Amino acid sequence: MQITNRHWVAAGIGFVVAVAAFFGWSYRAQAPVPVAVPDITASSTVPVETTEAATIVAVGPFPINRADTIVSWNFKGAYAGDATLVAQANADIVKLTALIGKGEYDDYDLYNGIANDYSSLGDGKTAYQYYNRSIQIHPSKGLAYTNLAHMLSRLGARHTAADAYAKAVAVEPRTLENHLERLTYLTQQFPADNARITAAFADAANIFGDNASILAIEAQWLTGEGRYADAIKAWQTAKMLSPGKDTSSIDAEIARLQAKQ
Repeated sequence: MQITNRHWVAAGIGFVVAVAAFFGWSYRAQAPVPVAVPDITASSTVPVETTEAATIVAVGPFPINRADTIVSWNFKGAYAGDATLVAQANADIVKLTALIGKGEYDDYDLYNGIANDYSSLGDGKTAYQYYNRSIQIHPSKGLAYTNLAHMLSRLGARHTAADAYAKAVAVEPRTLENHLERLTYLTQQFPADNARITAAFADAANIFGDNASILAIEAQWLTGEGRYADAIKAWQTAKMLSPGKDTSSIDAEIARLQAKQ
């Protein structure tokens, strides 16, 4: 049963693959007038978990950034062309839908799983609706925002996807994966936006300090920007933070960058 699995994992090539495997993380992925947001319940009053009495908040659909234009809400899903996987996704949707409201599973996870299935089928509009239903149940959980961001990036809504990644970090700032997802996306999709990327790295550093996985993303971004000395420094720190691991790929990259200086 697919409840919280994520369907978009980008594979790198060459050295990037080796480093991504070394650190154990991998990830994937404008016009001024936005398309209309698909219809869902305009807002929902839901309780947010707190240590004291529940606080009531109104949660509406995640907004589409005005910098994005979504030409079509349909895209080539991960299961496109595979009749077996398409059938499995449709069966999973039926199964998860039947469990909603029964109390066996948190409806947040069920809606999120249904949204993932629709995303794998390339149905962006329906996936968007179900991610929003998930968010309405637990606005303070980050997973649905992150999965929503994955889907939005497939639709070409880059700015809205970045907003969703940022929201995941905002609601669960101590979840490392939220920061890694956000940093990977920003450095790949907005590499020249130094202010935004620097702020995102600062957000992560404030929580986790020097972290090998964060530094690996930073080093790759710095390399792409031609800042070889800074990239070397980041790799050296990442290596220092990885005792007992095979760091030959890092050594090779440091040597390659040193040759460029």
